[in-house]
Amino acid sequence: MTRASRLGILVGAALASPLAAQVARADPPPGDVAMAETLFTDAKQKMASGDYASACPKLAESYRLDPGGGTLTALAVCHEHTGKTATAWAEFVEVASQAHQQGRVDRETFARQHVAALEPGLSRLTLRVAPETAQLPNVQVRRDGAIMGPAAWGVASPVDPGDHVIEASAADKQPWRSHIVIEPNGHTRELVIPALADQAKPSDGAPTVGSPLEPTSPDREALAPGRPGGATQRIIGMSAGGGGIVLLGLGTVFGVQALTKSNDTKQRCGAGPTCSDQRAVSENNDAKNAAVASDLLVGAGIVALGVGAFLFFTAPADKTSTAESPTAKRLQVVPTLGLRGGGVSVSTVW
Repeated sequence: MTRASRLGILVGAALASPLAAQVARADPPPGDVAMAETLFTDAKQKMASGDYASACPKLAESYRLDPGGGTLTALAVCHEHTGKTATAWAEFVEVASQAHQQGRVDRETFARQHVAALEPGLSRLTLRVAPETAQLPNVQVRRDGAIMGPAAWGVASPVDPGDHVIEASAADKQPWRSHIVIEPNGHTRELVIPALADQAKPSDGAPTVGSPLEPTSPDREALAPGRPGGATQRIIGMSAGGGGIVLLGLGTVFGVQALTKSNDTKQRCGAGPTCSDQRAVSENNDAKNAAVASDLLVGAGIVALGVGAFLFFTAPADKTSTAESPTAKRLQVVPTLGLRGGGVSVSTVW
């Protein structure tokens, strides 16, 4: 062997080594190959029983773990039976291309026959983008989550029958989203993505959370005008209670009058069933009226006292303590009672 021959062998070996390493790295791990084969076998059994819906996901995972022409062919057949005509058509096109490169005439012929049979019945969707949206920087248009580049806009693209989600987004624009239903057997639809609206911006000078213009401390409730606190409720309760005391006092006065007039009548008329003294009869009627008034006033007084006690004892605690409230210090409500009537005295110390 000449020196030139040995040099050529060494150079060839040096060039072949990286390529061999790349091929080795491209091979899937043994565990993935075993799982791919298991999934493929299970999927074939399900397809044989007509359960294509369960077989397709297993074939897709098998092909992901260990890509192969046989697995892709089975997956295309499975998708064809589940009505995903556009997906099956694209997979058969890929199978035909791979089989042609590998010299698999039988597989290429099989795939091209399915391509020809599927193509006339493909449903198609055309996405058109409004010029205002198309010229936006970094605009993205997605169909079922997959990005559709500008080259695909306006092109009648084969799609599987069913519901499809179309989305569009761009910087400083409100995202746009729409659903469209594609029917089978060559149905064609067109969808126009409109001009995207601007994102809402906060108005100038509007207070934000935590800004000095809007307190965020618990004292905010104390700043709200017109909101009665516990002190006000207690004052109302004391007033109601004072009124109840007055009513009780008046009822007592009428009760005493009724007893007095009744005793006077008995002394004038005696114990007989009839009385000829007209003044005694009149006083007896007054005694009855006074007794009725006493009953009503006493009942009303008891109710007023109950309401007042309820309001006073259920009043919520004030935000500030009683020692810090000037009103609590200086406002005094005192019920008054006399022989001729009663009332409530409210006094303020300045």
